[in-house]
Amino acid sequence: MQKRNYNYFLLIFFAFLLVASIIFTQTLTDKATQALQKGNIEAVETFKTSNEMQHLVNMSFTLQSRFSQISAVTRADSSDVLGDSLTLFGYNANILNEAIGRKGHIPNLKSLMDAVNAQLNLSYAVLDARQQNDARLLNNLTDSLRKSKPGEDVYRYGVLVEKFLENQLQQTLVTNSTHASQLSAYNRVLSIAAVIVVLIFTTIIVIRQWQQLVLIKELRLAREAAVKSKNAKDDFLANMSHELRTPLNSLIGFGNLLSDTPLSNTQKEYTNTIISNGYNLLHIVNDILDFSSIEAGKLRIKRIPFNLPELFEDLKRMFSALVNEKKLTYHWDIDPQTPEFIKGDPERLKQVLVNLINNAIKFTSYGGVHIHVAQLPFEKEDAYKLVFSVKDTGEGIPKEKVDLIFDRFEQLEQMTTRQHGGTGLGLSIVKSLVENMGGTVSVNSEIGLGSKFTFTAVFEKVTDAPVVTDKKAGKPSADFSGHTALVVEDNAANRVLLKHLLRKYQLHIEVAENGLEALERIQTKHYDLILMDIQMPHMNGYKAISIIREELHIHTPAIAMTAYVMENEIKRCFAAGFNDYISKPIEEPDIISKILKWMPLRSDVVRPAAAADAASGMEFFIELVGGDETVMNELLVEIQKQWALDKDALRAAAATGNAHEVARILHRIKSTFSAFGPNHPILELLKKHTITANSGAETMIRECEAFILQIDKAGAAFIS
Repeated sequence: MQKRNYNYFLLIFFAFLLVASIIFTQTLTDKATQALQKGNIEAVETFKTSNEMQHLVNMSFTLQSRFSQISAVTRADSSDVLGDSLTLFGYNANILNEAIGRKGHIPNLKSLMDAVNAQLNLSYAVLDARQQNDARLLNNLTDSLRKSKPGEDVYRYGVLVEKFLENQLQQTLVTNSTHASQLSAYNRVLSIAAVIVVLIFTTIIVIRQWQQLVLIKELRLAREAAVKSKNAKDDFLANMSHELRTPLNSLIGFGNLLSDTPLSNTQKEYTNTIISNGYNLLHIVNDILDFSSIEAGKLRIKRIPFNLPELFEDLKRMFSALVNEKKLTYHWDIDPQTPEFIKGDPERLKQVLVNLINNAIKFTSYGGVHIHVAQLPFEKEDAYKLVFSVKDTGEGIPKEKVDLIFDRFEQLEQMTTRQHGGTGLGLSIVKSLVENMGGTVSVNSEIGLGSKFTFTAVFEKVTDAPVVTDKKAGKPSADFSGHTALVVEDNAANRVLLKHLLRKYQLHIEVAENGLEALERIQTKHYDLILMDIQMPHMNGYKAISIIREELHIHTPAIAMTAYVMENEIKRCFAAGFNDYISKPIEEPDIISKILKWMPLRSDVVRPAAAADAASGMEFFIELVGGDETVMNELLVEIQKQWALDKDALRAAAATGNAHEVARILHRIKSTFSAFGPNHPILELLKKHTITANSGAETMIRECEAFILQIDKAGAAFIS
């Protein structure tokens, strides 16, 4: 930087020096030009004076000749002409005298003028004598004129004056030549300086232009690098989202499926822990993605009507387990003046409250949490300004940390992460979300006395209250019998999860592992619905759906299953040709509602008899396999094979009278039919059946045959 400044100062000094040189040269050039012009004027005047001198001498000789020959008999008009000539001669002499006199002291000029005056006086005397008709005087004067010859005196002195003027002219010409040489030299210097200046400044302009081009190129490269960096960041976040959400989808999905099966209390506790931690991890992923969206300025606040008390009921249910686990109190209340229905973004509002309530519970060991909502005065008539407060009786926040807690990745202590978990992004996201909702957030806290977080938000008024939906309802009820869906998913665990999940609703499922395989299946068979993952090997979901829509012209409803929940990815799904999208981890109510949206139930569909029988007599078995007919058939085949082996083994043991072996085989048969559930008739028979000990082989054979017959009869629909 110092070198660059030094170069600039040197350049400025050099430019100033060149400008000063040009000005000085221009000044000398002006002086030389003025001197040359003055010399030229003097030369011209000298030439004019010389011509006038010659004219004066000629007039002098002419007048001398004419006045020498004048006589008494000369006509009067001739006298008048001679008088006029004398007047003109005198006038020219005076003009010449003044012109030469301006040049300074001229030698012989006075003598010249005296000779002119003498000739004029003598000539005028001759004219007077002529007019008086004095012949004697006239003759005397003409004789005197012929003898004195004044014209010769005028000529002699005129020649002397003219020689002086010629010498002066010669000097002027020499001076002019010198000035012309100087002017030429100055002009050359000025031209050279101008050329140098032009070259220098042209070089400067070229260099600056080149530097600007280099800078523009560097800026373009920097911009491309920044764009690549941003794209790399977005790609990283998208990939991270996909890579984390894909296993989370399986983890939470199978956890939910497992929680629906008969479990012991311990198993339920373990299952709930798995699901809870899965959602915690999902919450962290969402925090990171939300923060990235906020930083990129892509966060959008929706404007939809929602029920405020209903939102707080959802929050209460969400935190009930955690509150009960820590034995805390949880209360919320809404000021009566606060409207029940408002228009805004319920998900973002819930996200703010979830962060604040979660922190309140996290840092509170005794006491509880209280949430309050009230309405503030607001200048806009079509909007409300609400104030929310979340108060806890927890640890409190040190004063020196209060101003920092809303910064990203900021936590109270370095040990906080290990003690309580979290990314340190929650309150930063809260601040950004609140500001995007037109409000502010603040905190009031004292160590040991708890904290109170307060934030405001602006919501629009709702003219017509929306229809209230019952969110306490259980899992969705749907029967997709007769429909077939193609699931395109590269993750095997997710394929199995979707199979078990959707077969519960009698939706026939076929699977493909990537886009290429999906294209092959779609061209050979009609499907009522396509569920397609986005990121897959060989061909991703975007490419596959584009080919389906644009080349194959197939318009089967397609739902994108994406772990990319950023807004630009969602828009990309619709732009590529998907009808809808669902984010991972997939929630059972969400995916069923999406399927119902694009593949409504048909009233004319009749369920197969086998499925009806299974539903009526083998609920446990169907629930176990998630209604998957393929799995059911495979499992039934294996049960049939095992039952055939068990029957042969049971008959062989009875034939030998080996009661111990018979008992062992009967216990094994319980395992064979355990998939039917503890209340199935076959299992009831196994519970009631006893063997007559020491009764002999024949009795044992009869009892075993009767038992086999009962089992075959009870399971005739499945094991025959």
